[in-house]
Order: sequence, then C-alpha cells, then structure tokens
Amino acid sequence: MPALIPTKKILQDLEVFRSNKPLRKKIAKALSFLETDPHHPGLHIERIVNDPSAWSARIDRKYRLSFDPGGTLPSGNPDWTAPITLLRILDHDDLYMHPR
Repeated sequence: MPALIPTKKILQDLEVFRSNKPLRKKIAKALSFLETDPHHPGLHIERIVNDPSAWSARIDRKYRLSFDPGGTLPSGNPDWTAPITLLRILDHDDLYMHPR
C-alpha cells in the first residue's frame, strides 16, 4: 500500500470542493482506491502526455486527480508500492493542460 503525500496545490483544490459533499465522497473513494490498489479499474489511470512523470485517475465524469508515482522500476514502469505524490484535482481539460 503506497503512502499518499499531498502537495499544497491539492490541498487548495480540496478547499474549493469543501461545500460539495457528493464530490468530496467521490474524491475520498478515489483516494482510497489509489492507496489500497492503484490498479483498481474504477480509477481509469492513464499517463499525462505533456508531463512525463504525472499520471491521472478518474474521480467522476468531470474531475480527475493528478499524481506522481514515487519511484520507477528497472523496467521503466512506475513502482506502485512507493509513496504517491498527489498533485491536483481539476476539471478534466484543465488537469491535462496543468497537471502540477
């Protein structure tokens, strides 16, 4: 189980959603899946093309979470047991333009 390490930006993003209880539940569910099983199919994890180390996970149809796996295996694949740095929670299009 990888540890989740939040950045200041993601904490600011979470503050924006403070009054949106349904979305907060979805965020908590996505973070739980990411922490317990980063390969969970509900996350729809994919690499962010314009940032070589950032990845994204689905929160719902509109919002995505960007993160940076903490390590890389000798094969070049992410080490999903290393700590994961949580970067941003934004609208799908905004996240892919500015993942950090």
